[in-house]
Amino acid sequence: MPVCLGTDRSGAIEFRMLSKDRIEDALIVQQHSMRQECIAIGMGMYEDLGASEEMQLVFREVIKDGCTVIAVDQSDRVVAVAFNKLHMFPQQEEDPFAFFVENNIKHRSCRDLIEFIDGIESQVDVFEKYNAQGAMEIFYIGTDSKCQERGIGWQITEKSLEVARGLRTRKLKQICIADKIVNEHVRPEVVFAVAASMFSQRIMEKLNFETLAEIRYEDYVRGGKKMSDRIGNLHKTARLTARKL
Repeated sequence: MPVCLGTDRSGAIEFRMLSKDRIEDALIVQQHSMRQECIAIGMGMYEDLGASEEMQLVFREVIKDGCTVIAVDQSDRVVAVAFNKLHMFPQQEEDPFAFFVENNIKHRSCRDLIEFIDGIESQVDVFEKYNAQGAMEIFYIGTDSKCQERGIGWQITEKSLEVARGLRTRKLKQICIADKIVNEHVRPEVVFAVAASMFSQRIMEKLNFETLAEIRYEDYVRGGKKMSDRIGNLHKTARLTARKL
């Protein structure tokens, strides 16, 4: 049985922990929604043949932590997903996720995207700032284009916070997606995310995340172009945000 995390206020959307049988559905939402994602656009991912398909390998790795959240409508269709990843302190000498990326991700735009996010996250040590031994990263949130502007994005973010609290108190268990659960013993004390658009930044503000660092897209050049030239004028910055649980 799927682990239900509750519904939206209308009762039309149910939030669940991602289970093995819904992986492909969640990845379809990711694949379609990422065409609107600022960092992917800024890196020229959709000008890099095969890059968006290769990026799915990263998401398949993230879900092994067993704390990804999906939103399902009344027809049992996945309409949104929050890919969540756990981190522990002190970190291992060789991070398995970084090792996976190094050995499996070859497209320039995919590697640039991950390095860009890592660069923002490295500006502030969330473990030190919040005196935490465990953290959950909201790695990516995607919503089906037909279901946008309904508040699903902030609600799935709120549910991700609830999952982090549940894992911290051991009232919730991670879901085994692969052969074993990655980071099974991490108890998150803080949740952090890189908010890459004005929409995700509003969500983080609404949920009382603190802005720890901010960079401007016009200051970064990838593939011979400023990121801002590809992204446009609406979304100007990416922010590292965090909230203590």
